[in-house]
Amino acid sequence: MDDILARDVSSKEPLLTTNFHCFWPINAYSPNPRNYRVHSGSPETLLPTLDVPLLVVGDLNIHNPLADPLRSCSPREIESSTPYFEKAAEAGFALLNPPGESTRFPLVGNARPSVIDLAFANPLLLPMFKNREVSLPWTGYDHLPIMINLGPPTLIPSRRSPRWSDMDWETLSPGNKDSRIPPAPPCPSLMDLDKWLAGSLDRLTALLKEHTPVSTPSHYSKPWWTPNLTTLCRVFHKASRVARKHGTPALRDVANISKAGYFKSIKTAKNKHWSSFLLRATPQTLWTGKRFAYGRAPSRFPSLPGAETPQQMNEVLLDYFPPSKEPFSPPPDYGLIRRRHHE
Repeated sequence: MDDILARDVSSKEPLLTTNFHCFWPINAYSPNPRNYRVHSGSPETLLPTLDVPLLVVGDLNIHNPLADPLRSCSPREIESSTPYFEKAAEAGFALLNPPGESTRFPLVGNARPSVIDLAFANPLLLPMFKNREVSLPWTGYDHLPIMINLGPPTLIPSRRSPRWSDMDWETLSPGNKDSRIPPAPPCPSLMDLDKWLAGSLDRLTALLKEHTPVSTPSHYSKPWWTPNLTTLCRVFHKASRVARKHGTPALRDVANISKAGYFKSIKTAKNKHWSSFLLRATPQTLWTGKRFAYGRAPSRFPSLPGAETPQQMNEVLLDYFPPSKEPFSPPPDYGLIRRRHHE
């Protein structure tokens, strides 16, 4: 029987500066690791749709090119793992694993390292996800320990960042008088030591800001774009190229799955950005939100089919509204009406 451990972590205070008082981690593992057909529950049970932040982790015992692009998955492995990734894409779950980062290293046998310890985050938990690390020391088990760090969500992303590679380090060399920090006072008191540390830090900060250029975001940049979308984009384009090159049904299925997950993740990211925009809306940005909600205004001049130049537009209009070729014949009482008008 498959084993799934779900816990309800509740708190009286809001978690991580959010409005949620509850957090759900689900740990799934297979009791029969020798048979890859045995999975930790059905996709509907493992990836439910909840109104609370949800983190799904564990040894799911599935192999899919979305998690390990360098692995040559068999059609049977793709068939058994596809329902899980399709369900994750439909429910808006994001895969937190970097593609190709192995987490299991067999101690015996000729098996190669694999990626089977997966982690999924639903749309409510994804803003709290900071990073994923496998830097802990080896514990003697064939699976590496994994740390997933969560933190308060950042509603306003930092769009301007310093370009450290373009920094003029020569101006901050030890021989420069401006970059020298005054020595600490001998036997200082706590107030004097705090004053010296604050002054030294302010001096270093001012030097770094003065000699470090800052990147300016392009007006083509997308504020809703995330590093997870970059990873999904690379996986999608790689799967599409492989499917076009070889053209097997299994590779085409992988390309379709990666395409569906990529575009559904884009939709989820846009909805998340729109929600955060509405949360921090001000009277100054109210009309901007209204413009985004109503969409682009219709064109003031109707478009004419097959007409791009003024001459073509004139011909199209004449075809639709041809001028009358009959001469104008005034009515019988036309002169009487005209005399009465002048009188």
